[in-house]
Amino acid sequence: MTLYVIKYFRHGCILCACMVMGINILTSCKSKDTNRNLHPYENKLGIKPASLAQIDTINFTTIEWINPVQNFGILKYGDSAVIKFRFKNTGVHPLFLSRVQPSCGCTVAHYREEAIMPGEEDELTVIFNTIGQGSEVHKTVSVTTNTSNGVQHLLTFEGRVNR
Repeated sequence: MTLYVIKYFRHGCILCACMVMGINILTSCKSKDTNRNLHPYENKLGIKPASLAQIDTINFTTIEWINPVQNFGILKYGDSAVIKFRFKNTGVHPLFLSRVQPSCGCTVAHYREEAIMPGEEDELTVIFNTIGQGSEVHKTVSVTTNTSNGVQHLLTFEGRVNR
């Protein structure tokens, strides 16, 4: 009888150990999957995730620009304006801004290079320097995204510079 109990006790321990290992495997797979969703297109090849997202047309998302046209008002010559263009990922896949190109060297753009997840809002910030600018200013910023509602988006800002 004792041998019989020890035999089943051993099998029970083996069964418990197998269950624990199975749970560990499942949870480690789950956490890797979650990590993959938080960092899509992450790779060890030195390729920017935004570049990979740009060619994965099947997984394009959509973007909504909340304020694609801005007016900074009147600035004194020599001052700078900080302009924020708000947007929202309205699709079901991660959004990437893969290229942001201001129309002139008087403007510098700052934007998040990581994925903007579905439903998330963010902003693209441009800093416009008035030195060398005329009185009436009309500038553009071209944005390349991985979106099915247009890959190229043109944002504009305008205002006046007083000398």
